[in-house]
Amino acid sequence: MNAQHRAILERIERTEPARGKTSQRPEHLGTARRWYGLANAQRRKIMLDFVAQHRDLPYADWRDLVDSLYHGASYEERCAPQTLLLRYPRHRRALSLNQLDEWLGCLEGWAEVDSTCQTVFNAADLLAAWDDWSALLRSLAGDANINKQRAALVLLTAPVTQSDDTRLLCLALELIQQLQSDKDKRITKAVSWLLRKGIKLHRAAIAEFVEAHAESLPAIAVRETRRKLATGKK
Repeated sequence: MNAQHRAILERIERTEPARGKTSQRPEHLGTARRWYGLANAQRRKIMLDFVAQHRDLPYADWRDLVDSLYHGASYEERCAPQTLLLRYPRHRRALSLNQLDEWLGCLEGWAEVDSTCQTVFNAADLLAAWDDWSALLRSLAGDANINKQRAALVLLTAPVTQSDDTRLLCLALELIQQLQSDKDKRITKAVSWLLRKGIKLHRAAIAEFVEAHAESLPAIAVRETRRKLATGKK
């Protein structure tokens, strides 16, 4: 643990949990790690304060800090890199996807996975290095680690709403077909989420796909996507 990581952890430990202001519970997060009970907003505040004090953080120091946090003992530490990835876009874009793959292997449970994968990497990031990103996403979907499988799906949930580039949609549907038989909730809910997100820019294609694969897709995905198509609501 480097000095910057230690300072962040000390801040986490000193912060009084926002009791009654978060629905999170250790069992709900899908991880058995230590949980300090902080709401997401509290964790982000700690990290935003760090960013404000280290605006010129060199790439090597940034990468070492992110790596150290991803190997932390608590849930809050392993979710903390989200802010560092978002607030240092140049560093994020310089990041090796092999390194990202390694870091994704440090995550356990839907909440940790989503902290890194839900909104950090955008359509521009993926399309700028499409061959590398598509190879990574296919590799994640085929990994024995179910957390990486979820990551493959969640990493596409924002990009499919940000660009109508058909490469994003085609890969999303390919990975959904690859993982649709898995009954684990981490996968079935991610499949539903990705399909519903795709409606924004690819409504006709999503509707056609769901009807063509209704028998093989997770029931929750079919039900929720049809509802979204019909009502516009989740």
